[in-house]
Amino acid sequence: GGVVAANALCQYVITTLDQEPSGCSVWHAKCSSLMIRLQKIHFGPLCRLYCKSATSAMAQPAKKARLDKGAAAAATSASILDQEDWQALQVHLQTYDEHRETVIKRTRDAQKSAKQAIYSLHRGDFARAGQQLKSVERVAQELLPIIQKEPTLRPGSYSNALEEYAEAMVFKVFLQENRILKASELSLVQVEEYLGGVLDFTGELNRHAVACATRRDSAAVARCRDIVDALMGQFLQFDLRNGALRKKFDSLKYTLKKLENMLYELSLAEATGMKSRDAEPDDPEGMDTGNAAD
Repeated sequence: GGVVAANALCQYVITTLDQEPSGCSVWHAKCSSLMIRLQKIHFGPLCRLYCKSATSAMAQPAKKARLDKGAAAAATSASILDQEDWQALQVHLQTYDEHRETVIKRTRDAQKSAKQAIYSLHRGDFARAGQQLKSVERVAQELLPIIQKEPTLRPGSYSNALEEYAEAMVFKVFLQENRILKASELSLVQVEEYLGGVLDFTGELNRHAVACATRRDSAAVARCRDIVDALMGQFLQFDLRNGALRKKFDSLKYTLKKLENMLYELSLAEATGMKSRDAEPDDPEGMDTGNAAD
């Protein structure tokens, strides 16, 4: 009798769950309590069958409710938001990220080439330096359409590479023509990039002056000092806000001080050399003759 009753109860509850899923929780709770009691009196297999069927039936309304809720949210979102517009925004962000990665990777090589050009210039290899600077120009030209389309990509990697390029070009023209390259002669470079390159150039000028000092070329050192002094006077006219340019300008006075000290030490060395030459005897043979007479 208990088996028949439990079987009938199981079938009824499952049918009720299928037909009225929204109002069956009370029935499920009552029948579950009954099945637990029946299980204690050895109707285990039947109870397990019911529990599995009832649990599955209860899960279906919850799953259906979640699906209905998701569909309702999607319908609400579609009625409020323009999906085509949001898809266009997603495409824009993806394209922007791709362009950003391209700019970073390509300008890394360009900046490296500019540094190598400066290294070549210090060693007098102007032909190699010219080739390396040409490669920087090619990369900058290739990336220019992206930069024009996305101007926010210019600060950072692209601007740093062009600043390094400006530094190398200013140094090259100084060594070859003994003048400072004008900003208008660098069509790819903007104003702040040019100024940053000129300030970095003074550091390379200091290194060049050291090489000249080792050769006792005081005239070349004096020329380097005069250029840095002239640049100091020009930059003092600018109202530079806090930033990269301001930090570079603050180091300019130390570069000028180093060059002045270098020139001073060269003048001392030259004066000491002149005194030592003046102290040497003009007629050593006459001195030997006098010693012989004594």
